[in-house]
Amino acid sequence: MGLSASLYRIDQKDFSKIIDNPKDFGLFKIEKGCEIFVKSFDGLQFVLLKMVEDIHKDLVEQIFFPNKFIGEQIDYSKLDFENLPDDFDFDEQSISYNDPYTVSQIHNLLETFSIQKFEENFDYEELNNHDIYPGDIWNNSKDDNIAFNVGHMTTEFLNLKSIYKEANDHNDYILSYVG
Repeated sequence: MGLSASLYRIDQKDFSKIIDNPKDFGLFKIEKGCEIFVKSFDGLQFVLLKMVEDIHKDLVEQIFFPNKFIGEQIDYSKLDFENLPDDFDFDEQSISYNDPYTVSQIHNLLETFSIQKFEENFDYEELNNHDIYPGDIWNNSKDDNIAFNVGHMTTEFLNLKSIYKEANDHNDYILSYVG
C-alpha cells in the first residue's frame, strides 16, 4: 500500500477533548475535514521547500510533521526491536498537530504560491534523482489517469492549500498522521 499523510481539521472545543483524553477521542467523529496524501506528501514537501527562503523551511516541514504533539513521542530509531515487551503497541503514538497560529502561518505561506509557480518547480527527474518517496515513480505523463506527474501533484497542492485555508478561516487545529 505505502505511506500516507492524513491531515484532520479539529475545532478548538473538540481539540480540548483530545488534550483531556488523548487515547480515546474518536477522531473520525470530531474531525471537520480531512485530506489524505497517498504517497505524495514527500514530493509535495520537496517541491515546496524549493520554493521558500531558508527562513520558512521549518514551516514547510511542519505541514506534515508538526513539532507539537500530545502524548509520548516514540523514537523508533532507538527501539530495541528484539527485546520489546509483549504488550508494546506500535499503534500507540503521539498525536502531532499544528495550532491555529501555526495553521495561519502555513496558510499565509501557501497562499504566496501560485499554481504556475508550483508547476514550474515540479521536476520529476529531480524527484527521482533525490529518491523522494515513493522512489523512482515520478513522471512527466500528461495522462490524467496516471499519478505522480505534474497534474496529479498540482491537484495535491490545491488540496493542501484548501485544508489549510478552511482551518485558517475557522481558527481550527490540524492534526497530522503519517503512516
